[in-house]
Amino acid sequence: MEFLLLFNERKSTPPPEEAGLAAMKKYAGELRNQGVFRRGGPLAPASAGAGVRVRDGKAFVTDGPFAETKELVAGFWIVDVADRAEALEIARRCPHAQRGPIELHVLRDRYTFTDSENGTAFLLAFRMEPGLSDPDGTKLREMIAFAQAFEPEGTIFEIAPLGDDPPAARIEAKAGKVLVTDGPFAETKEMIGGYSLVRAKGRAAAIELAERYPHARWGPVEVREILFLDPL
Repeated sequence: MEFLLLFNERKSTPPPEEAGLAAMKKYAGELRNQGVFRRGGPLAPASAGAGVRVRDGKAFVTDGPFAETKELVAGFWIVDVADRAEALEIARRCPHAQRGPIELHVLRDRYTFTDSENGTAFLLAFRMEPGLSDPDGTKLREMIAFAQAFEPEGTIFEIAPLGDDPPAARIEAKAGKVLVTDGPFAETKEMIGGYSLVRAKGRAAAIELAERYPHARWGPVEVREILFLDPL
């Protein structure tokens, strides 16, 4: 089973120190040696990101950081493990858990395409507005077809919807203990329902691609630069 780990940080949290970054890099290496690490990386500050929404055919772009969001995504990992319990154990042991919350989500599927490696890598996070649903899978099929159309040029090289079985979890250190809370999370108005990894010449090109993604008509798309992308 593949799981997405989202490393969140509160807005008041200072940037990580070199020792913290080194600990994360070491732990990722251990997971890679175990054959469970698929890919991931840290994100540029949210102040350099953007939120994209399309309404009635018109695109609206909001520069980061995002005032309505108490916590910001600072990075992500994808791991392939036997079950949720193993994924939770990885999250508990992760150095980031001592710094900020980790969200754990199962991937329904993960569609990968050729990565051209030309340009900067960006994470497009598809946030879900209240009431948004896809009972017959029509929206998902439209999203996958959109991504597949870019396969020849290697612009979009991964897309994945998140699942709800097994349920999401939030891992956070409090009073010296690492606590696990099962989702859904009532305090989160716009949870991430899926993501895509893309290549673009720069921020403006990544935003333009986000505007074209079908999800932008249904909910916000968060555009975040990936500082470096760990290999598969």
